[in-house]
Amino acid sequence: MRPADEGNAREPVPAPSARPSHEKVMDRLFQQLLKVPSPKTLAHLVRFLGTWTGTDKFFMLAQYGSNVLVAVLLFLQALRKRSDKSSVIQRLVPRIRALGSLTADARILFRIWAILPMVQWMLDLERHLPVTRNLKLIERLQALSMVVYAPMEAAAYLAMHKILPLSDVVQNELWLWGCRLWAAYVVLDFWHIVEDHRMLRAEAKALERSHGHPTPVGAAEKAMSDDQKATQHLWTQMRARKEALLTQFWVNVGYLPLTVHWSVSTGLISEGWVGVFGVIAGLASWRKQWKATA
Repeated sequence: MRPADEGNAREPVPAPSARPSHEKVMDRLFQQLLKVPSPKTLAHLVRFLGTWTGTDKFFMLAQYGSNVLVAVLLFLQALRKRSDKSSVIQRLVPRIRALGSLTADARILFRIWAILPMVQWMLDLERHLPVTRNLKLIERLQALSMVVYAPMEAAAYLAMHKILPLSDVVQNELWLWGCRLWAAYVVLDFWHIVEDHRMLRAEAKALERSHGHPTPVGAAEKAMSDDQKATQHLWTQMRARKEALLTQFWVNVGYLPLTVHWSVSTGLISEGWVGVFGVIAGLASWRKQWKATA
């Protein structure tokens, strides 16, 4: 071989080594995931929990659901008439209560800056006043109650954790008066729903006079005229607004007993009922935010 050919000569390429068996198993396992259709519910849940409200409602159900579970377990134990501290129920109850306490604490911590959106709400309210005198009064009172409530709750929470130097008596007063303001907000929100429903009925009657009844749901969209499609869209919006009012009504049904209970130093209802009303408010709030993130 000539010297020039020696530079062009290539070393033989070694045969690729066999891949380890565990890599093949891993590849096969993950390739099976390609056969699974993309789950829309999982994607929706990720969007839901990615919002501050969605996370709060998740913790809310954990908080109040733990109250309900504790009440059920204690009821079952009472039926058995057993007070043995070594029983499964006696071991579970403190753990479930600890979960409820942790989630309750986390929810207050996460909304400690709630004064900021409240102030923003007040500013926007004056720039975009409600259409009726009653709604303007309701929303102004609601905004005032929340702007005062938010810093009271934050101060009481920080004092409870020994961050602010406030006595137990002052903390108690902050919690009580804060909850009274919250209860006032809920009562005003019931009034808001009544006013909204009255306006919605008036708009529905006006829509019926101008555009007629909605096209039956089963009608083919291709067979509809442009006017029928527009009318159908308007009635769909009406139904969505009515459904939103009903959802907000159930949110308030859950919150009103809770806020009144917390407004009294001795309380009014048991731990189990706190859980029941909290779950009602939590489920309705979850439904509201779930639709908002669809």
